[in-house]
Amino acid sequence: MTTTRTRNASRGGHGRGFARWALIAPWLVAASLLGNWARASVDGPVINPFACQGQGEALMAERSIAQMRVELDKLRSPVQQGSDPASIVALKWCVVAELEQRVGDPRAADSYAEAVRNNPEEPGYELFWGKYYAGARGARGPVVELAEEHFYRALAKLEALQAAQASRPEHAVVKDQVKKQLLLLYQQDGLPLLPFKAYPQTANGSSLPGVASAVQSTVSSDTRASAGDNETRAFATEAGLRNFRNPEPISNRELFDIVRNPLRWRIDARLRLRQRHVGALDLSFSSSRADQAQIADFGQPSQAKVDVAARELGVGYERVLPLYPLFDLRLSAGVSRVHRVGVVEFAPDYAQDFTVYRLSPSASRFIGSDKLTLGYTLVIMDIPRLGAPAADPESYLSIRGRSIWAANVEYAFYSPLLLPALHLASLRPYRTPTRGLYLYAGYVNDNEVFGDRRSINETIYAGARLEGPGAYDLGFTQALYRTSGRVVQTDGSERKDDTLGGDSLRSSFVLTRRLVNIDATPGVPESYGPFAPDMLNLVFPVSYDLPIAGVLNFENIRGGAQLWWKVFGTGLLGTTFLLSAGYEYQYFFHIPKHMHNLAITARVGWADL
Repeated sequence: MTTTRTRNASRGGHGRGFARWALIAPWLVAASLLGNWARASVDGPVINPFACQGQGEALMAERSIAQMRVELDKLRSPVQQGSDPASIVALKWCVVAELEQRVGDPRAADSYAEAVRNNPEEPGYELFWGKYYAGARGARGPVVELAEEHFYRALAKLEALQAAQASRPEHAVVKDQVKKQLLLLYQQDGLPLLPFKAYPQTANGSSLPGVASAVQSTVSSDTRASAGDNETRAFATEAGLRNFRNPEPISNRELFDIVRNPLRWRIDARLRLRQRHVGALDLSFSSSRADQAQIADFGQPSQAKVDVAARELGVGYERVLPLYPLFDLRLSAGVSRVHRVGVVEFAPDYAQDFTVYRLSPSASRFIGSDKLTLGYTLVIMDIPRLGAPAADPESYLSIRGRSIWAANVEYAFYSPLLLPALHLASLRPYRTPTRGLYLYAGYVNDNEVFGDRRSINETIYAGARLEGPGAYDLGFTQALYRTSGRVVQTDGSERKDDTLGGDSLRSSFVLTRRLVNIDATPGVPESYGPFAPDMLNLVFPVSYDLPIAGVLNFENIRGGAQLWWKVFGTGLLGTTFLLSAGYEYQYFFHIPKHMHNLAITARVGWADL
């Protein structure tokens, strides 16, 4: 059957197309000399499928995206020349697809389909098609269901060739890369509890369900409760509450005691069911504890702190829906039940039980060769009114509640950039392919009411991250944190509370050195016993917090080093382990106080990082 794209491509430009393909003829000649013209069911010479990648890379090298589009137009005019045999046509369509993927042309999927249609026995083309959905497409994650469909088709074809004793040496490479891609596709799921999608994968795992268990455990002594947290704003809010509760001027000792890095323990466990026609369904449990983390009486912050403990049980769903030519849509939602103790002022033993609702959709599409991603998050904590110890449970003083919503945008430049060739000791700009230049911005609104007080925390941020062509990545973020307070009256009206107000700026810089590059090995990394190391990054984060309004005492600078290490448990059904450890020194100028922050996390599978 002739496709619409084939018909349109055959309407003109034969001479120009012939000249273009003539430049690639040496690849085809070499393939035919190494191949065998006597094929069982596919007309034409036996061709190594990696010739597709080789030709594609040759047409992309040292070219701008505009120049690549010119080359692509030439290849399309037309793709098939006269009586080209099917195996040659398949290779040509694959090269077209590789260029279309690089320039962000949504027709890449159709071109991969043409390559497979013309040479249905070749598993390599299924590999490249699956990598398109696993790497290029998706919104904050791959299109798992489409990617795995093609990877398992590749395994089925590999098994058929092996049974017919028709496999070739390059098929061992195809098989190795397919298995690596499936490891990456399922790396966040955790330890496989069913064998269908576990390593080493087989062709029958496509439609069968996968069940995996993930566990993440963190021990830290840190001023930040979690990554990206703003301790400067939290300390300023606590100082503001102290000034409201106590008319006496706040002392240096009280400021000193507000700054703290309690010992925290947290464990998260998840059971995930994954099925190609459904997506990923999760059942999760978490337990956390922070020793001496909460101020019991904000009027007296130097008094003994109280422990905070929480448990959470939830369900969730996640899937990326390919809605092209519009966009890829990621759906992520969950509901959980929380039990926590230690966060109510004057009542350290008071237990709260409430439901949390979470919705996090995001959409992504190509803008030329670049990619635009929009995201939104809504979290509602349905915290009930306080019962005892409040004298009147129906009083407005017993009201509790919290909602968080956030929106963000990211624009990724995948075009080759003009960068200085520092490895050649030259500042002269050269056109260099990178792993992406990412520009991002966002807004977060955190609205919490506790009795007669409402705290509204707003965050506006923007930044850039360059994932370089070499071993280094650079990132910079500038964030404005604004806190405003309200006093809730008995009639429900609100007035401004200046004691809770304040603004601060955070400047963050991150340098990453890739010691073991995740992209260096396209197949499964060499194993050391039951483990195969895939990534080792050394990260140097630095941040500076400058209060500009409200309580100005908590200006600080922070910097240190982290080590991130990822390994595939090839001897343990392909379970992925991600370990991180870090130390960061922090100094508060005006108090003054030195803080030593430590964190160690071990992950078997993980959620969004």
